[in-house]
Amino acid sequence: MPDLRRLRIRGDEMTNLLDNIAEFRAFVWDHSLDAFQAQFDERRFLNDHETSSLVKIARASMSEPEKFGIILKSSIYDDAAILSLVLQICGLTRNKILQDLKASADLNKNGIQIPGKYSALPNSRAWPAASSYIASRMRKVFHSFADQSDDALGSAIESLNQATWPGYIRQERAKRSGHEAEYRLATLMFNCNIPFEPKMKAENPLCADAQISGVSFDLVVPSVLKPILVFKSTVHTANIGQYGESKDDLEIKHARAMIESKYSSQRPILMAFIDGVGFYSNKSGLEGVLTGSDEFCQFRTIWKSAAIALTQLRRNFRIYLSEQDMISFEPFLKRRGCIDSVVIKTTADLDGSEIEAGDALIKIF
Repeated sequence: MPDLRRLRIRGDEMTNLLDNIAEFRAFVWDHSLDAFQAQFDERRFLNDHETSSLVKIARASMSEPEKFGIILKSSIYDDAAILSLVLQICGLTRNKILQDLKASADLNKNGIQIPGKYSALPNSRAWPAASSYIASRMRKVFHSFADQSDDALGSAIESLNQATWPGYIRQERAKRSGHEAEYRLATLMFNCNIPFEPKMKAENPLCADAQISGVSFDLVVPSVLKPILVFKSTVHTANIGQYGESKDDLEIKHARAMIESKYSSQRPILMAFIDGVGFYSNKSGLEGVLTGSDEFCQFRTIWKSAAIALTQLRRNFRIYLSEQDMISFEPFLKRRGCIDSVVIKTTADLDGSEIEAGDALIKIF
């Protein structure tokens, strides 16, 4: 005979998961409209100095590699940022040139070390090979412009500047986007006067995470010694592949296992900051995070994190929500004991001192 109690629990868990997935989809981050993301999408125009330098370098790429290397190196000495622009308009990235050079059999045979940063290439023994590598890419891009005027070549370079930027900045964008969630969590906690660790997260989201028994957390409230709320954040704005799918789920499982084994009572709440359309193609990762965490929030619902922290710390506060959100999040507000601290935003007496928290406003008393 089947265990009816286990079937009921599984049914409840499935209902909760479906509700969480529905909430996730309803509030998923529209990164295309986000000001943070816009800084990556909107490429500035090149100035006259940059354009003239790139025109000269493009023309030099049609000559022998040694001469090209000398001209490119002199341009870099004049302006160190030129090398970055050269790599960009050739369709390269700062990392690709280093990895390709590291794979060179000739360089390895001669014991030539490749620097850890692309900017160090001009002053390294690898520069002849690096400049020859860049020259071949430049020739492929600009060979059809060899007979064009400087103005025409300059216009082509500006077009390439705009077209190649998204690919060039993609790696930086992914790294920064991954840390944007914890940065916004940290700044919200800071603005609400909620203690947290690491304290540097509000200034430098790329700083080291907090550690509890060997498990990393993006943020811990109020401290790693007496945690009441711990965060794992993950944001994906594109398809992340199989590795990312399993990684998100595993990290939550490891965090939960540690918490359950270490804390017999007064267990800290494990909250996931999970967002991005990349999870549409990562069903197992999304379900794993939503099932393994106690609560979750997104960019639009980041106010949930402050609501839990303020309630746990027994602070006086008020959250202003729309009437629809107040209805939608009533189960969460009751579950976390903060329903009495919520009022409808449209009828609230706002004075401008409220703190923005996604779709909500928070006032601390």
